[in-house]
Amino acid sequence: MARERKRRRRRRKRKSPTRKKKQTTQRGKSKRIDPMLRLAGRWSLHEVLITETWREEGEIIQVLVARRSGMGQVAVGSFLIDLGCLGVKNAFASLFSSQREYERELRSQVTAREEMVQADLNLVAKIVQEAIAYAHELGFSPNPDYRDAMMIVGDADPDACGEDIPLGGEDGQPLFVAGPYDDVDAIMEQLTEVCGPDGFHFVAPLDPDTGFFL
Repeated sequence: MARERKRRRRRRKRKSPTRKKKQTTQRGKSKRIDPMLRLAGRWSLHEVLITETWREEGEIIQVLVARRSGMGQVAVGSFLIDLGCLGVKNAFASLFSSQREYERELRSQVTAREEMVQADLNLVAKIVQEAIAYAHELGFSPNPDYRDAMMIVGDADPDACGEDIPLGGEDGQPLFVAGPYDDVDAIMEQLTEVCGPDGFHFVAPLDPDTGFFL
């Protein structure tokens, strides 16, 4: 029980660096993207970071893939991934004029919220691929901007990664950990339709102001 409370508090702190919006089935139109980012997948790999606890079942994790150009620019693909249920909840691609700007405006914010570790690029590609496929089986689509972020991932090969990706909860059933900006009713309705009322687990949402369960 203490471990579960600790995991819930950790999830409570995780927020995407982008604008907050309600999470339903994550459909929408992708915004226009800087043309430079379309080339960034061929730049030198700078670093790949992933939430340290990504192997725990039902985790909601952050991933950063950063590449650096010969001129010192840094392009980043960022993913917020729910391995328990919803797949890619949020994603975006960003271009920074320098490594210093990237570290100040994005990297430091992400690493301040949770422990991040270096990861293999093929692993990240496999996590994204399998999380999207799992969520699709449940009727959920990825945030449309994940395609922009995947341009930074570039030529990674998910099939070259032998790691097992933990999906769902501890007993293999989907685990929906509701965030303060999720459309809880719509997601619960979808899960009930696909899995039945007893075919998934649900962790009550937290009040973003008090941190208590609603």
